[in-house]
Amino acid sequence: MKFKVTLVLFIVFILLTSCVSKFNQVGFTVTKPDDVIDMKNPKPQTDENIPKKTVTEGELISFSSLKAVDPDGDPIEYSFTAPLNSKGEWLTKEGDAGEYRVTITASDGENTVSQDVLIIVKPKNRPPVINIADTVSVKEGETVRLDPKITDLDGDKVDVSYSGWMDKSTKVTGFDDAGSYKVVISASDGKVTSEKEVIVNVLNTNRKPELEVPEQMEVNEGAFVKITPKTSDPDGDDVTVTFSEPLNEEGTWQTKIGDDGVYNIKVTASDGGLKEIKTVKLVVKSLNKAPVIEIASIIVAQEGDTLTLEPEITDLEGDKFTVSYSGWMTSDTKKIGYDDAGEYDVTITAKDEKGHSSSKTIKVIVENKNRPPKFVFK
Repeated sequence: MKFKVTLVLFIVFILLTSCVSKFNQVGFTVTKPDDVIDMKNPKPQTDENIPKKTVTEGELISFSSLKAVDPDGDPIEYSFTAPLNSKGEWLTKEGDAGEYRVTITASDGENTVSQDVLIIVKPKNRPPVINIADTVSVKEGETVRLDPKITDLDGDKVDVSYSGWMDKSTKVTGFDDAGSYKVVISASDGKVTSEKEVIVNVLNTNRKPELEVPEQMEVNEGAFVKITPKTSDPDGDDVTVTFSEPLNEEGTWQTKIGDDGVYNIKVTASDGGLKEIKTVKLVVKSLNKAPVIEIASIIVAQEGDTLTLEPEITDLEGDKFTVSYSGWMTSDTKKIGYDDAGEYDVTITAKDEKGHSSSKTIKVIVENKNRPPKFVFK
């Protein structure tokens, strides 16, 4: 004789509220749980009395703790509504935050019983995002400025710090800093920290040589001129020096009479890339020259004449000068007597106000002049 047995199906939920399984499953949180559900007299399911399961985006939802008991020992089959799969699992991902009401159904083939579960998926805290170029390049002497664009998708406040070659967002480079350096930018929202590595390339900057020369030099005509510049290079480069004319490549010049004047000498120091040019004002002063006397070397006169010497005298510097006469004449004029026939030397001397003098000696020839007879009455 076969008895028809009324199936009473019990669904027992074992609720884990404080631990996570090795499959990263988070336990139920239940409001007024019913450990046993009677199919014949089920309680109404409301949001207040259904079990709740809370996870964070990216975690796996499963119901490995779900158990059902059939009094007849019949096999139990479970079914689940979306987003759960046929095994009652759901691997959440970023963007799944929200509440999902799912239904779990247990069946022995003839009778079924269902239980709603409210799945709450909390948003996962997302780390700050750091946007900046992988490399930054500056020249020696310039300021490195790191300006990362940092965003937090959760709207959290972000603290930014720097480590490595820089401990803040700016750094003034020196002229010995050429090279590549690692800087780590860290952004923290208080829960998680993001890091971004930046390579700072400091490029060598060639600095021009340093040059020292006198601003002005003065020499006299005939003097030997030599300019000796002092040079240095802040980068340690070799420095070559050149000079403009009339100096030679060694910076020297042997002056001579007639070279008087003002010369602007350009002195150039070069490291092969950059140049420093300075000008030296070279004043070549004229040597004082004695006055120049021009007059015929022989002058002929006759007895009884009045002889006047008219030399042409010039001073190249325009200096004032005095003229004197010596020898047969002591001035530029002389009354010749009738007994003066003969040859005489006269020296003309011109002296400038600086004491320089020149002299010229000329010959005066006095010719005899025949005089007619005179009557003398006594």
